[in-house]
Amino acid sequence: MGQWTTEGLQWALEVLFSEEQSVPANFYVGLASDVSVTKDMALLDLTEVSGTGYGRQALASDNVDFTSALDGVDNRKQTSKIMTFTAGGTWTTARVWFLATTVNNAGKLLCWDSVGDAFTLGNGENHTQSIVVKGSG
Repeated sequence: MGQWTTEGLQWALEVLFSEEQSVPANFYVGLASDVSVTKDMALLDLTEVSGTGYGRQALASDNVDFTSALDGVDNRKQTSKIMTFTAGGTWTTARVWFLATTVNNAGKLLCWDSVGDAFTLGNGENHTQSIVVKGSG
């Protein structure tokens, strides 16, 4: 389940309560090679995967690309559609996925989690990824 960053949680609360932030048309999922990510990190702090064909994947901020569901008795979760990352050449090792508000580093790092087992893709190989972000009540 996705771990919120400090700036991601602040962003979400500002969207919800004060409209100091607005919901973008798309969110973006990326892959990073960092061994550990902390709650105080920002997009510029991540070591994003690199290699031919790599790019963040867009997820529309709607109920098609994200579905909401109960998770236990008092919890909710948002699950994204499945995205496919396809390498056009050798990529650096991916260890975490992250959710951002922009396709570049000008936005906010909202949350992250492990991709499971770290992986490296070669030319023509792909990795499918769905993300889950959970809120507890």
